Amino acid sequence: MPPGWDAVIEKDIDGERAENTALEAKEPRFGMVNAARRVARTVFLGSAPAAASVKKTGVRGVDRGRVLLGCFQPGQPAALYADALHRLTDRLHYLNASGDPAQDTTRYWFDTRANLRREMEDRKGRFTETGEVRSKLAAALQKLTASVTGFDGIHRFTPHGDLPDENALRLIFLPPDRFYSKQEGRLATDDVLAYVRNHGAKPRYRGNRLIFIAPDHAALSRLSDAIRTALAWNSIVDDLKEGRLNIDRLQEQQAQKELRTAEEVLPRSIRDCYRWLLCLVMLAATDRQPIIEALPLNTSSGALGTEIERVCHDNELIITAWSPIHLRAKLKELYWKADSPTVKTVDFWEDSQRYLYLPRLKNRTVLDQAIIKGASRRDFFGTAYGQTGETFEGFQLGDPNIQIDSTLLLIEPGAAQRYAAHLQNVVNARSPDPVVVVKPIDPLVVSPITPVVSPVITQTPPVVSPRARAFYGSIAINPHSAKVPLVQLAEEIISVLAADPDANIKVTVEISADFPQGVSDSLKRAISENATNLGFKSQSWE
Repeated sequence: MPPGWDAVIEKDIDGERAENTALEAKEPRFGMVNAARRVARTVFLGSAPAAASVKKTGVRGVDRGRVLLGCFQPGQPAALYADALHRLTDRLHYLNASGDPAQDTTRYWFDTRANLRREMEDRKGRFTETGEVRSKLAAALQKLTASVTGFDGIHRFTPHGDLPDENALRLIFLPPDRFYSKQEGRLATDDVLAYVRNHGAKPRYRGNRLIFIAPDHAALSRLSDAIRTALAWNSIVDDLKEGRLNIDRLQEQQAQKELRTAEEVLPRSIRDCYRWLLCLVMLAATDRQPIIEALPLNTSSGALGTEIERVCHDNELIITAWSPIHLRAKLKELYWKADSPTVKTVDFWEDSQRYLYLPRLKNRTVLDQAIIKGASRRDFFGTAYGQTGETFEGFQLGDPNIQIDSTLLLIEPGAAQRYAAHLQNVVNARSPDPVVVVKPIDPLVVSPITPVVSPVITQTPPVVSPRARAFYGSIAINPHSAKVPLVQLAEEIISVLAADPDANIKVTVEISADFPQGVSDSLKRAISENATNLGFKSQSWE
């Protein structure tokens, strides 16, 4: 035998510390007939040394059928040796295979160079959990969540300081070290609480817009192994392309095939691991601490996005269509009081984004549709656009033709009906008494005629308050966070004004900046150029 085979024989074929010896000690069904060692000896005697075998026959190794034929004896099941061969293919360092282990045409041989699978196993330990493994997982999650459309934003391992505090509905994937299980859910729960309560060093105001997906503790090891396997095969393929690894054409094709297989297995491993949907809830406004609701996702369903939306809809974690009955119930429970029977719709919308005991509406449109449906009935609530003392401006009851804006008031139904009755009484009080007209009797008519009384009733039309004809407004905006207020200004003020086709709207932005220490030339030049490109009508420096 050429040099180098002693280590192969001792480690893989026949020795006290060989892998097949350890396998037989672990699996008694193999140890009873020395199945693992007999398989290794058969492959060795039928193929080694590899160089001489290839030179003589032109084909490397011995096929699977002949390996099994050289192992078993009469009365022994062939499946036992087939299983041992399959197990050794994944464990031995120097055993090589030419294709699918389940095919009879697959050929096996020993070589003094470690096989690619063992090379892959050795490389798996190079990657760190917080480095390459997490980056690979984030990239795979990005592909897997491309079909998730029910959320305004999807975030993978994003710190809560980098997560915007806005009214957008967001789905957050927790990192692998923040796992969840029924026996140990503290890590994930603490992380969810931190997201809901904090925005970096500042408090978060819209914590009720966040839904979380957490990994299952029992499946984390399998997911980590699948990621490391994909990374290892990818590094081998990269080394082949760069010429840093010298192997034959058959092994190169094997490496590429194994890489494709590992990449195909990875999405399934992620689905099996990231299977807990977490959401903080409070059952009542008087609760002191929120509770976490953990709902399992069906990992065998179709698309991930469809499954997440199903769980959120079935458990009413996200409301996509809301009945005015539920809106009235929440307003009656939390907002309408005897001395204050009104609430602004914008206040309820803002509160629903902040407080965990309020429903999590998918967007503002859901609330608007519930208001329009409720406004068409007299028993849900009345509407108005302002209140001066006891007078409601633009009061309506049972009329869905309303304009939903930041000034819209929802009035408790009892108070709204009393106010409607009051308005009717005012109208009736302004109407004149009936006028009685008595026609005189014509003396030429012989027969007596009963006087005819014709009531003539005229009604004075209700007094309509004059409509406002102009709007002027100004607002101070924090320059360090101007983007969000400017967007809200455009959506909630300017776009609402522009909804009237007869409105003539003029918007002017005024900027004033003082520099106590003077401004740098580069800043002055950048501002001047940008202002010119944006079409500023006037700009000046002093």
